[in-house]
Amino acid sequence: MPLTRRLAAGTALAALLALPASAQTAPAPAPGSFLSPANIAAGLLRAAVSYGRILADIRYGAIEADPVRGGVILRDLQVNGLGDHANCHVSLGRLELSGLSLWYSEHSHLRIDAGDLSVANNCFGPNAAMIGVVTGTDHIPLASLAIDLRQSMGSGAAVMDIEAVSPGIARIEASADFDHVSIFSPDLLSRMAEGDQRTDPFGADPFAPDEDDLATPFGNPSDTSEPSVGLHGSLRAAHLTVENLGVWERVNPMLPPDIAGPQGMEALVTAPPGTPLHQLQQGLAEALKNFVAQPGRITAEIRPQAPIAFDSTAWTSPEDAAALFMPAFSNALPTPPLALIADPQDASDPRALGLALARGEGVPRNTRRALELLTPLQDDPEIALALADLLADSDPAAAYVHALQAAATGTPGAMAALDRAEARLATADLLAAQPAADSALEDDAFASAVALREAALARAEGRGQTRSYGLAWRLATLAAAAGDSPARALMDRLQARFGDDPAWIAARAQAADAALEDWTDRDLATTLAAR
Repeated sequence: MPLTRRLAAGTALAALLALPASAQTAPAPAPGSFLSPANIAAGLLRAAVSYGRILADIRYGAIEADPVRGGVILRDLQVNGLGDHANCHVSLGRLELSGLSLWYSEHSHLRIDAGDLSVANNCFGPNAAMIGVVTGTDHIPLASLAIDLRQSMGSGAAVMDIEAVSPGIARIEASADFDHVSIFSPDLLSRMAEGDQRTDPFGADPFAPDEDDLATPFGNPSDTSEPSVGLHGSLRAAHLTVENLGVWERVNPMLPPDIAGPQGMEALVTAPPGTPLHQLQQGLAEALKNFVAQPGRITAEIRPQAPIAFDSTAWTSPEDAAALFMPAFSNALPTPPLALIADPQDASDPRALGLALARGEGVPRNTRRALELLTPLQDDPEIALALADLLADSDPAAAYVHALQAAATGTPGAMAALDRAEARLATADLLAAQPAADSALEDDAFASAVALREAALARAEGRGQTRSYGLAWRLATLAAAAGDSPARALMDRLQARFGDDPAWIAARAQAADAALEDWTDRDLATTLAAR
């Protein structure tokens, strides 16, 4: 219905503006500031209401912003159609948005909670009668809707959970765990390039669209198709569960017996025997037969041994996706995506149990118990990284020591953990945790000015070596003495960072004394001049 589409379009536009999928982890503007994410989102929601009033009678009870949590609550929304759409009514008791931020964060958590939603069947025009048969009323009720989205901006990983409860109709639960996911358009750039090639550089304004451009967004009148857009990534696990709360009892009497019976279910199996799609169809038919015999729930779940790479732009039908993911069908609740640990006291494998306790995977998270099991294994780089995360809040100095060890061995994720731990420490504490400026160094580091500079950078970054700003200064000053500009630039960066901090001045002095000893004892003036 036109009113429904227009309202949906306006609401979606406002939502896209108001809901960047990011959690507030960086320092935010003062709670009372109009620049806080919650206040901006509340303002955009009010603007969306003003836009909607062009098309319908829209009223609400309150819009409440919570800048501290980055949340907004909309209460008692009423939408009534006008004119030809006067029979369309929508009401919403409560809509809460949390996890709002102005900027994307490394790890985000956006949640949407809606309650007491009612949409009149008449909002869907000619389909109202059929919808009424399904709902059993003159409206579509939704007692609750919860959407939970967690994202990692660095890796592209995302986890989404959805739960919707419609009283007297059904309960729907779904989840998807992506190792990586993104919107993907393989031919977008090529279509834009085709449009650019049609521009006449000697004619009219090249930025003014001609008649063909207005008909085809990418300026190619010979190809009126839109660019392909889909999702690209890899899926770790997913499930969809639909539980009957009364809808089947209303729909079943209207179905022909040959469709609702066992033979009708078997008719779903159309793929050739021995093919993956045939196996999938058989599983679906069996689950449907069980549901007809005892209406309860149907669950489809994807639990692969390894993430499944996918590109939806290559799919031509739903069967393509089904054959790729091969969901398993049942009438039970979904199985957990993780292996569960029955006895948390069984320490026969302290490493595996300790990591599970540290991450809360397969067993409830327990920091104390995880520290007991993992601390004796701290020489393991992965364990060191886990310990750094566990101690980040309670003991930042100890967390930093573990992060130094993990980063020096190139453990994935350790450099980020090292920087996070370092940000919590005073300069004196982080320098005390690092190797001292007069520590012994490998002879290879003194082979040339380039070798000195590379060794200094490795120490400053903690790349392949334990991070030490004192050693980095010592090595850089030797290379700079031979005229190496990048080494001097490194010294400038270190000095700009620590400035006149007393702990840094002391470390820098120690590094300078050690560098003079290196210069003399290793006869570096002769060595570097010969290179």
